[in-house]
Amino acid sequence: MAPLTLLREAEERLIEAIREGKQEAFGLLYDAYAPVLLGLISRIVQNTEVAEEVLKETFLAIWSRIHIFDPSQSRFLTWGLAMARGIALEAHKTGKYAHLTFGKKDEAPVTPEAAKKTDQPQESQTKEVFCQLQPQENAILDLIYHKGYSCQQAAEALNISQEELKSQLKSAFKHIGAERTA
Repeated sequence: MAPLTLLREAEERLIEAIREGKQEAFGLLYDAYAPVLLGLISRIVQNTEVAEEVLKETFLAIWSRIHIFDPSQSRFLTWGLAMARGIALEAHKTGKYAHLTFGKKDEAPVTPEAAKKTDQPQESQTKEVFCQLQPQENAILDLIYHKGYSCQQAAEALNISQEELKSQLKSAFKHIGAERTA
């Protein structure tokens, strides 16, 4: 089984190889990060077939946008999770892959109209994605991924150091990946 994340140096070499168009490097990146990305995606779309399609779309977006990734701004995992989250939320909101769930027992296609008819506002539905995490991890993810805070802003809001924030963020990503594989 591939390691959950790569060491920074290995990650940087892999990103550079992908920028050069080496597909075998992209396969290694997929093996390393797909489980964590799929864990996050699955909490948003909650349908295996749709989650797998969103994962494919995420990796296509990564392949086509790798030239804009800046390792001095964030780690690849953070960048990839933000991209996966955005694609998953859009798929959930628009019902883009509803055809995959239509006709399944006890499932109806998810459409924007159906999403509006639920008892909870959509923002609280997406916040449930992280309900199994530690409270501090949940707060960090909420600030960064729901409210758009930078790491520095989130650390200041939580009155913790950036190093502590990043450590807890990594822990949250590990929990998301571990729960998906369990």
